[in-house]
Amino acid sequence: MGIGFLKRFKSFLSKFELYSQITDLSSVSRRYFVIGYFDGVLTIMGFVLGAHLSGDVTNALIVGAGFSTSLALSISSGFGAYEAEIVEQSIRKREIDRAMLKEVGGVIESAHRFAIYVSALVHAVAPLIGGLVPIVPYLLLPSRLAYVCSIAIGFASLFVVGLAFGRMARLNLISSGIKFVLAGLLTLIAVTILHPAQ
Repeated sequence: MGIGFLKRFKSFLSKFELYSQITDLSSVSRRYFVIGYFDGVLTIMGFVLGAHLSGDVTNALIVGAGFSTSLALSISSGFGAYEAEIVEQSIRKREIDRAMLKEVGGVIESAHRFAIYVSALVHAVAPLIGGLVPIVPYLLLPSRLAYVCSIAIGFASLFVVGLAFGRMARLNLISSGIKFVLAGLLTLIAVTILHPAQ
């Protein structure tokens, strides 16, 4: 059973590599993950701050509502990416058809179909993971301490995501990290200013 699973896994990796070469799937998936993770972290950081500004915060409230928000963002992002990739992959497929002067099927068609599902899955999972990261302290610590840790972890996550984005775009890593942190800071400032309790 173990040998059979290993063979299937190697076959999947080979297929993924081939499909990625045809559709640029690896690059697209990396971008989707960074964008989705950024959205998840930023959304939940804003939610956590807004909840604390409202008062009467409990750990159960943050965990429950935070998870629900992350899940909703995950479903929205995944569905949006699925619809966008149907269009994008269809355009790429038609370009190949025109270049080949015929409608191409087989491996190329399978690769584009595979890219749609993988891209949507990555864009769905990324904001869920990103949104859960700032919630973790509320599973372990008292509310006030969890709040400080949550915001700190959120900013650290944004900086790391900025580094990853800078590396992909071949930009200055530190500068990219700081830009993502500034986006988080501006979000929290806006939440604070616009919060009805203020």
